[in-house]
Amino acid sequence: MFIRLYVNAKGEPEARSVLDKVLEIFDPVLQNKEIQKVEPYWKIDGVYVVEMTMLILEGKTEVEINGILESIADKWIRFGSPTNELLAFDTTENCNFLLEGLKMINIHFE
Repeated sequence: MFIRLYVNAKGEPEARSVLDKVLEIFDPVLQNKEIQKVEPYWKIDGVYVVEMTMLILEGKTEVEINGILESIADKWIRFGSPTNELLAFDTTENCNFLLEGLKMINIHFE
């Protein structure tokens, strides 16, 4: 899957710290990962964009994945049928929790 994070950060070290939190949450189901980009987001000052791909271990259930997602945000917008994209952001209606440091997270399932 492809993941794009929008991170509230003053610099790359702070952005990578938030990235590390996300990776720690995914660790129980993660087979491997590749960080593709960590750079300032050109549209918003104080925001970094982080792009990565992840491969989830075979045999992991939807319940396990949903548990991980719930530890990142309590409200996700789902796209597609079946779901092929997830989005959570700090201004989503009825979103009470988003992992500290994240402004938005977008997940594309391959």
